[in-house]
Amino acid sequence: MLLGASLLWFGRYGFNAGSAPAANGLAALAFANTAVVTCAAVLAWLIVEQLRTGRPRTLGAASGAVAGLVAIIPACGFVDLWAAVAIGLVAGVICPLACSLKWRLRLDDSLDVVAIQSR
Repeated sequence: MLLGASLLWFGRYGFNAGSAPAANGLAALAFANTAVVTCAAVLAWLIVEQLRTGRPRTLGAASGAVAGLVAIIPACGFVDLWAAVAIGLVAGVICPLACSLKWRLRLDDSLDVVAIQSR
């Protein structure tokens, strides 16, 4: 699971920064935002998990990374770093709460795709 999340994170650098028309400031901003938003989402997810269950988990860290990567896709080259941090924090707080809803709604979503990938 950690290897898969790491590969996804590494590949998203190429996807986000590589979508820029040239190797310029826009590509560098997209690259930096990809790193910042993912770290902020992991941190926020782990804090939410700590507050809700009393212990952060490795699965939560990987899920937070994926949530941050999904959240920044449309904005990676167009927002400042502080906004990327805000996007990551919001994704890292909302997505674990959405994951907990699947039990109440009786959804069969073993990979948390609905809660994490639905933006």
